[in-house]
Order: sequence, then structure tokens, then C-alpha cells
Amino acid sequence: VGTSITYEYVPGPFMRMYVKALKNARTDIAKPFLLIIEEINRANVAAVFGDIFQLLDRDDEEISEYPIQASEDIKKYLAKELGGDPEDYFQIRIPDNMFVWATMNSADQGVFPIDTAFKRRWDFTYIGIDASEEQILNKTVVLGTRDKARIVYWNELRHAINDRLSTFKINEDKLLGPYFLSKKVVPQEGNIDRKTFIEAFKNKVLMYLFDDAAKQKRPSLFAEGLDTTKYSAICDEFERNGVFAFCTDISSRFTTMPTEAEETDPTVQEGEDE
Repeated sequence: VGTSITYEYVPGPFMRMYVKALKNARTDIAKPFLLIIEEINRANVAAVFGDIFQLLDRDDEEISEYPIQASEDIKKYLAKELGGDPEDYFQIRIPDNMFVWATMNSADQGVFPIDTAFKRRWDFTYIGIDASEEQILNKTVVLGTRDKARIVYWNELRHAINDRLSTFKINEDKLLGPYFLSKKVVPQEGNIDRKTFIEAFKNKVLMYLFDDAAKQKRPSLFAEGLDTTKYSAICDEFERNGVFAFCTDISSRFTTMPTEAEETDPTVQEGEDE
């Protein structure tokens, strides 16, 4: 029995959302449809968008001002999904109920630059480094052991590190945000698990500072006398001495010692607002 290879058009995220928006536009209950592109600058946007780039300009009615020509496969797909003849869909415009949002972190290294012509077709909203910090103000954890043990507010430690990094002229978008440690580590509800926090702090925060944000300023960020050429040495110091693994400008901010019960308990109750 002979076999043959066939090729069928497979719609991507944009076309699937486009069809949903058009279908909804035909109903009496209009609603918005949103396509979210996360970390848009991690790809070559000119290659990814192709001629869809032209659709980003909208007219006064929020419909694409300049249409693009649909390929034969796309015309057949739209006719199949929306009805009618394929030639009814020879042009494509983004409808007024479809929106495209994207996120990007300009501090990320090794990503593609975005040219001015592409940028000007978007409305930009800058999200500051401290956005949403009110959700973690009360989150505390015991760091360090014995006479070095301190009750530490994660948000206060984050600010202390950021303040020190800022003295090195580090750009804001390379500082630590409230959820640089994920919600699994710093939950919005409930207490921080001490062991989980320490492991995440070593593997994420210390690694980031060591390899990236403070790579050229390690001796000025970490404690005097610490071998800052070895990541393992910094991790060991943090496990033993907590905030005292950092320079005095940071460690001196934390003066509250835990009770014996708090020091041995893997979680610490939430404190009062600062």
C-alpha cells in the first residue's frame, strides 16, 4: 500500500487568538482578547513577527491601519474556522478587540536588541524594581547561627543589598525585585520556610550577585576577609553567619536576635509592619 506525505497549516498563538477575537466580534457580547508575549527580547522580533509587524499600527478605531496579505494556507484556515470563501480573507487586520502585550527585561544579557521602529509602535509602561513589595513587607526568616542569628525581613535584606549595589552605580533593572525569590520561597500566605529560603538564597541571590550584578565588586559587597573568589566560600559563610556574610553596611541593619525557639523552628511567624 502506497503512502504519501501531506503538509497541513498549523496556526500559531497569534493566529489562534486572532480567530477567537474575530469570532467574538460577530456576537452581541464583545470582550477583549489578549496575546501575551513574555520576554519579547529573547528572540529576534523582526524574524518572529515578520509582516505582522505592519499590523501593530492602529487607526482611530483601534483596527490595524495597514493590512497584510494572507497566504493561501492562512486563507484556507480562516475560511475553515470562520466560514465563507478563502478569498474573503485575502487581507488581515488586527481587530479592535484583540490586544498584544509583551514583557521585557532590558538588563538580561545575551538577548536581541529591539530597534526604534519596532519600539515606537508600542506603549511602554515601566515597572519599578519595588513594585508589589507591599505583599512581602511582613515576611521574616531567621538567618545565621548562635550569636550571628538574626530575624531578617526579606524585603529589608533586599533593600539593603540593592542600596549597596547602587553605590557601585549598578543600573536599577539589575537590582533585586520583591519576587527575585519566587512565591514558593516567599509565599504571600503563610510563613517562610527557613531551609527552603536559605537554599534558594544561595542558589539564586548569591549566585546572581557572584556571577553578574556584583561580579566586579565582590570584596566591597561581602564581608571583609571572606574569600570572594570562591562561590562555595560565600555560601558556607551565609549558612553559618547569615547577613554577616555581607559587608557592614548591610549586616549592621539587622539587630534583632531570635529566641531559642525561633532559632530552632524552620519557620518564623510573620512580624509587624515595618
